[in-house]
Amino acid sequence: MHSQQPVPNKRPPPIAELRLFDTDHDTHALSRKTILGDGTYRLFLAIPRTAPPAAGFPILYLLDGNAVFDLLTSEQLASANGVILAGIGHDTDRRFDPPSRSRDYTPSFDKRAPFPDPDRPDRLIGGAEQFLRRLAGPLMKATEANAPVDPARRIIFGHSLAGMFALYAMLKIPGVFRRFFAASPSLWWGDEILLKMETQTPRSKVTSDVLITLGDSERRSSPRGPHWDGPAPHTLEMIRRLQDRENLNVASHIFKGLGHAATLEASIPLALEFSASG
Repeated sequence: MHSQQPVPNKRPPPIAELRLFDTDHDTHALSRKTILGDGTYRLFLAIPRTAPPAAGFPILYLLDGNAVFDLLTSEQLASANGVILAGIGHDTDRRFDPPSRSRDYTPSFDKRAPFPDPDRPDRLIGGAEQFLRRLAGPLMKATEANAPVDPARRIIFGHSLAGMFALYAMLKIPGVFRRFFAASPSLWWGDEILLKMETQTPRSKVTSDVLITLGDSERRSSPRGPHWDGPAPHTLEMIRRLQDRENLNVASHIFKGLGHAATLEASIPLALEFSASG
């Protein structure tokens, strides 16, 4: 079984300029720091300046936090008044760290710890279980240590491989987050391993709100399959299956004319609205 990773782009990901941190904002206090421990991650945090509700604020965990906070605008931040934004990023000055994404966001085929990708031996894959424990443990503890968080209103957002991870977290340990947003999740990955995982997950286990977005013009960059025309069939199939579960409230949105990369930026406003609505 192979991971069917896209052919690597020779150009490195763009630098994350993070201009949002250059000014003060009326609605949120921003901070950022590096979290050391079992792996090194960067935390980007925006906490509302208003007094919190008695139970605390909802908190939106944004995977690929370097990229999301680089794309986030001041206007979008202001629209999220009343929501804590927590970007969990890898230890890089760029928007993405592709090797770390491959390691952290992909499920294991055979219960092994992360192992070399057969298609890309320079990268590890299969570390989603370890990263989920890390996210729900030390990363969440560091994020919420001084933030008035309502633990019953945690939301997770991810795009591409991180979108697949968001759905993985829902199926694996559904109680960590209350709501799940998967933007263009890479459900073709690993011979559709997450669709197989969904089949094996008891229907009564998962009770959540889910939003899945995708573009109608997404194309694989690899000459190897799978290839398709229109919205990704693997994602449409997952939407259909999740909507068939009685305990899930599942919505979806297809962006007209957008390819895979463009759906990240397009999904951010929807993620902010989704976080504030429940």
